Amino acid sequence: MPKVKPQKSPPPPATRRGELRRAALLDAAREIFLEHGYANASIDEVVQRVGGSKATVYQYFGSKEGLFGEMIAAQCQQLLDSAEFPGRGSAPGADVEQVLLQFARRVVQLFLAPGRIAMHRAMIAEADRFPELAERFYEAGPKRGLALLAGYLSDQHEAGVLDCPRADWSAVQFMNLVRTYPMFRALHGMPPMPEGESLDEFLQYSVRLFLNGCRRSQS
Repeated sequence: MPKVKPQKSPPPPATRRGELRRAALLDAAREIFLEHGYANASIDEVVQRVGGSKATVYQYFGSKEGLFGEMIAAQCQQLLDSAEFPGRGSAPGADVEQVLLQFARRVVQLFLAPGRIAMHRAMIAEADRFPELAERFYEAGPKRGLALLAGYLSDQHEAGVLDCPRADWSAVQFMNLVRTYPMFRALHGMPPMPEGESLDEFLQYSVRLFLNGCRRSQS
C-alpha cells in the first residue's frame, strides 16, 4: 500500500482575503471528504464548490493529502476549542466530580455529533493507506486533549484531592470510561446507548467509578 511521505506545510496566506479563501476550501473539503471518503474525493470538486482554481489549492495545501491533513487538523482544533477542558477557572479540589461530569458530558456531546462521527470513520478508513495522516490526527486532537485533561488531574493530585501520580495514564482511563462505549456504538451506526438506557446516567456512573479508583482517602 502507498505511504504518505511527510510534507512540509505551505506557508499560511499573507492576506485576510487569502485566509478567507483557505477557510472556504477547508469547509468544502470537509463536506466532500466526509460525503465521498478520501479515495473518491477530488480537488476538482472542492474547487467547483468554492470557485477559483486548483492552483490555489496546491498553493495553500500542497496536495490532496495536504488538504485532507489540514482539514483533519482544523476539525481537531475546533473540537479542542469547544471542549471546555476542566481546570479553566476551577480551583484544585472544587467539586471534582461535578467538574469531571460536565467535562464528560461536553466531550461525549462533541464526539457524537454527526460530523465528528463521519470524520472518525473517514480517518479510520484511510489510516492504513495514509499512516502519516492518522498520526497527524492523533497529534492534533486526542494527544492534545489528553494532555490538557492530565494537567487538571495532576493539579488535583498535587492538591491532595486525587491519588493519581500518573496523571497521563489516568486521563487515558477517564476518556476510555466515558467515551469508548457510546462512541463505538455510534461508529457502527447504532444509537449511543441501547434503548431504554440513559447516556447521562452512564456518564455519571463512569465518573463515580473513576473517582472511586483515584480519590484520596479522607481518613
